[in-house]
Amino acid sequence: MRFYSKKGPIITIITWSLFIVLLGTIIILLIHGLEDSDSIFGLIIVSISLVFVTWLWMNTYYEINNGKLKIIAGPFKYAIIDINEIKTIESTKNIISSPALSMDRIEIQYNKWHTIIISPKNQAEFIYELKQINPKIVDNTYNEEQTDENIM
Repeated sequence: MRFYSKKGPIITIITWSLFIVLLGTIIILLIHGLEDSDSIFGLIIVSISLVFVTWLWMNTYYEINNGKLKIIAGPFKYAIIDINEIKTIESTKNIISSPALSMDRIEIQYNKWHTIIISPKNQAEFIYELKQINPKIVDNTYNEEQTDENIM
């Protein structure tokens, strides 16, 4: 089952601003012509950056399959976690760099000392699916509104 990353307003503004700046730079480079190697090199670098930003934005997801949680961020396989090794899940607003496109994040603690921060679009359903595989997961994200009826 695939869960795409939630896209929060702060990261949306940053991403789209970067997208517009990169696209504008490409247009300016093309309008002024590619007469020297510096212009061509600049166009290549900016174009690769634009593709990379778009790829991250469109292709960040978390996949539960065969007892594993696979975390993909654009072209990167960020992590593959054995769901039976997950210990706890907690809500966090930590701004640390992670494969999460929203500040509405969850921190997953697995193995003995490892943690990863992600932001699935539907956190309740995501946690429910993890707990179907590993009922020992301690869910510290629970609130009064979160019930089995809400996630189905």
